[in-house]
Amino acid sequence: LAARRVSLTLAEIAEAVEGEVRGDAGFRVSRLAHPAEAREPGDLIILLDPARAASLPQLPVRAAVLPEGVDPPDGSLAGWVAVEKPRYAMAALVALFERPPDIGLGVHPTAVVDPTAEIGPDVAIGPLVAVGPGVRIGARCRILPHAWIGTGAELGPDCLIHSGARIGERVRLGERVILQPGAILGADGFSYVTRGPASFEVARTGGDFHGVVNEPVRRIGSLGRVEIGDDVEIGAGTCVDRSNIGATRIGARTKIDNLVQVAHNVTVGEDCLISGKVGIAGSVVIGARAVIGGGALIADHVAVGDDAVVAGGAGVWRSVEPGQFVMGSPAHPKTTALDIQTNLLRLGRLLRDVRGLARRVMSLERGPRAEADGL
Repeated sequence: LAARRVSLTLAEIAEAVEGEVRGDAGFRVSRLAHPAEAREPGDLIILLDPARAASLPQLPVRAAVLPEGVDPPDGSLAGWVAVEKPRYAMAALVALFERPPDIGLGVHPTAVVDPTAEIGPDVAIGPLVAVGPGVRIGARCRILPHAWIGTGAELGPDCLIHSGARIGERVRLGERVILQPGAILGADGFSYVTRGPASFEVARTGGDFHGVVNEPVRRIGSLGRVEIGDDVEIGAGTCVDRSNIGATRIGARTKIDNLVQVAHNVTVGEDCLISGKVGIAGSVVIGARAVIGGGALIADHVAVGDDAVVAGGAGVWRSVEPGQFVMGSPAHPKTTALDIQTNLLRLGRLLRDVRGLARRVMSLERGPRAEADGL
């Protein structure tokens, strides 16, 4: 979504971002711009860092959104909007200037839509989109070029499906779901089994797996479905696999970054934040409002409790309690993990001390022996 030109007064801006106007409330702005790219008096900028207010006289703009308590240098602005938390205000501010994807209503002539698909009112289906049998697409959905929607999938109203996204069979999206380019929902899960105990099964229980010969693996199919709640956003290149029998579920308002793997049978609660390159193995349960940092790995069949925080790069091999902050690999509570890191940094000094003590002990042992030998 790109920025568009508008004509808004600072009073209208303040109402939208829940801020307070200072200066000329009727001053009009036409474009939202990054401070480094502002070119015109009608550009509006937002300063996240209060220290940057001192640079306002060097900018061509005459209006800004500033943190509460920060005043611009005299005469630098015609008016400004004071907000308590600029980054939070940015969400509403960007929405005012957002430009929807340039795609006309209706079905593009190059799209392939099965006759049994149900298309709601005011839907836009772009070039080279494929819509399978029995699909239901809710009102005002926008489906951009090269997207694919498989048999029996359901999209709630106002979904935005970006180019190249793949929605497989038995996938259900709630309202206002956003799929970024290349997101894949409903692929088969990575699920296989051997007749006898496999080497990794023996190893994870602490047994001796040497000499265990893995038999040919047998595939476990994915008859289940994927269920995505309202207002979920799924990043580019992210994969959410179907379950074996039940459902892989993503709770309402959860936001998932790019290149995330959500395996079969996983349940993610509401209002979670999952950063890029996270790997979530099969049958994991993540509670509401959990935050998973980038590159974290979560082993199969563990639970991450409500309001827990998993630091970036963590390796979670056992369940995380609600409200707990874990880090490291294997992951430990923050205090323990920091102690471990501190102790690791001390190992070099400890090794030098031990070597010094060993030399002293050897010297003391040689002394009596040397005396007894008449040396």
